[in-house]
Amino acid sequence: MMLCKALSLCLCLSPSDGRYLSFCPSDCASLYYNGVRRSGVYTIVLSPGATLPVYCDMETEGGGWTVFQRRRDGTVSFNRGWSEYRDGFGEPRGEHWLGNQNLHLLSNQGHYSLRIDLQDWSHVHRHALYHSFRIEDEENQYRLHVSGFSGTVEDSFGWYHDQQGFSTPDTGNICAEISHSGWWFHQCFYANLNGVYYKWSHTCNLTWSCRQVKVWQVFRPNSCKTSLSHKVVMFSQNQLQSYMTKQHTHTLT
Repeated sequence: MMLCKALSLCLCLSPSDGRYLSFCPSDCASLYYNGVRRSGVYTIVLSPGATLPVYCDMETEGGGWTVFQRRRDGTVSFNRGWSEYRDGFGEPRGEHWLGNQNLHLLSNQGHYSLRIDLQDWSHVHRHALYHSFRIEDEENQYRLHVSGFSGTVEDSFGWYHDQQGFSTPDTGNICAEISHSGWWFHQCFYANLNGVYYKWSHTCNLTWSCRQVKVWQVFRPNSCKTSLSHKVVMFSQNQLQSYMTKQHTHTLT
């Protein structure tokens, strides 16, 4: 919870122990910098008077990750229009989309990395990491900028979807209409994490259903467009990741 009575007075209450924090965080990385180590929902400050509840992952790869998309059971429909994707939907603890406008504001206040955690129906885990990530404003269709790939899965996102504007089914984009989702489409996609949630394993080639399902083009070697059971998409400040790497190096030495 956060109480902001004036620009000069902003009291932030930690959900982990109920204590008041001496600062108002701009993202999950700033919470981590200031000693918060428990994953959960926290309220951050986007701008004076504008707050936003977000889920912070304080454990994965050093912690400090702000989650902006989560899918795990299909309880929330991602077949939404432009305004809903702009403003966000769902709840931070469950399936949700944080909102393109929020994502724009957050990703342009510093230098950020993007991490995508994936799991298929055989409980195989993979992740993709991009060193640089931001999206533009609504006037520019929330255009995606992502680069610097590494990870345990082949890159099905950055190389194909970088520099693409965001589209939804109500904007006239045929890819968005076919896939029943909003995404950074490019003739149409090699990865679409907002597509239809199939509650079973679904691996296919260029079939009609694969134009709808939420997929990662090459999740396993010799596979094509594998459907996923769990996904978490999150971002963190590059500065924090560099700091955690140095701390880990010092621990080893």
